[in-house]
Amino acid sequence: MLPAAPLLSPPRRLVASPLRCHGSTQQPSTAAADRGLLLRGAGSPLVKRAPGGGGWLLWYQSGAHVSLATSPDGLRWGPPVEPDPLLPSTDWWSFDTAAVRPSDVLLFSGSDASARRFPSSAVYWLYYTGSTDERFGSPFSAADVSALPGLAISQDGRHWARIEGDHHTGALLGVGEEDEPQRWEARCVAAPKVVLHAEGDLRMYYHSFDKMSLRQAIGLARSRDGIRWKKEGKVLEGGKAGSFDEAGVRQGHVVRDSAAGRYVMVYEGVDAGGRVSIGMAVSEDGLRGWRRSSQLPVLRPSDEDEGWDASDVGSPCLVQMDGAHEWRLYYMGVGRDGEAAVGLAYSEGQSLQQFQKCDAVLM
Repeated sequence: MLPAAPLLSPPRRLVASPLRCHGSTQQPSTAAADRGLLLRGAGSPLVKRAPGGGGWLLWYQSGAHVSLATSPDGLRWGPPVEPDPLLPSTDWWSFDTAAVRPSDVLLFSGSDASARRFPSSAVYWLYYTGSTDERFGSPFSAADVSALPGLAISQDGRHWARIEGDHHTGALLGVGEEDEPQRWEARCVAAPKVVLHAEGDLRMYYHSFDKMSLRQAIGLARSRDGIRWKKEGKVLEGGKAGSFDEAGVRQGHVVRDSAAGRYVMVYEGVDAGGRVSIGMAVSEDGLRGWRRSSQLPVLRPSDEDEGWDASDVGSPCLVQMDGAHEWRLYYMGVGRDGEAAVGLAYSEGQSLQQFQKCDAVLM
């Protein structure tokens, strides 16, 4: 039986602030090198609003395991919640014995979860990536690190029970098998981002290393119950020569744009020199026809040599705010010293082609 204790304790009384990162929490004196910085020593941010308006939740990678922080407004984050929500598996045969990394969470209210035709009435469904290679714990893992997608469920977002998939390691999917007609994946099926399109129609966007083009690409799988998945092929590949993503695309995070009635994907683009930026693509149905919204990245590494994100920016997590054309982009940045941290940028207006780093409060 999973514990059902509430995730968030009553928050401390804080000065009210609007849900805009350049609102009353703005600090004009913030050094350019620290602009956008929210949380040090953290990577792969996964941000959600808690059910019932109970604040904000941030699952993130901390070394080889997953940690959780809470916030009243998505800007000021407290210390990690104890114990750590998800640790590497202790089962020797499992796909996730060395490191685990959060990828996406589906949130359901208790009544919604019970009403849906899913095998579980759990409130939180955590899709994550696991690996048997210790290098997977680094901020930007090498392309040859093996990794597979997994699922864990919880009633409180803190205590998790793993759900075994069909793969012999317990993963939800494996790399391309001989009997698969579109077996392009090699080495990994990583970063499962899941969208609930409709009842009985879940879509998983993941990336792998394409053994034909020798570049990373983003693929799609579909499911009726969130546990058994069927691959549908690639949906986005690397860009043309000289582009910011010519060496490959990965970590595609997809959201449904409630205002425009389309799907938006933010993703990591790797250039010829190995530098990582964040790009954007859109699709009308979320299945095919993905097209880049711009030939330029929507967020680049900092121009400041001492910047906390001067080396690479990636692991994007896009959140649509209450205003139809207000967006937040939580992301991981890595500095010249190799330290990973979580930051925040925002966009306003219908174009949604450029994000500005905010002057948020570092906790």
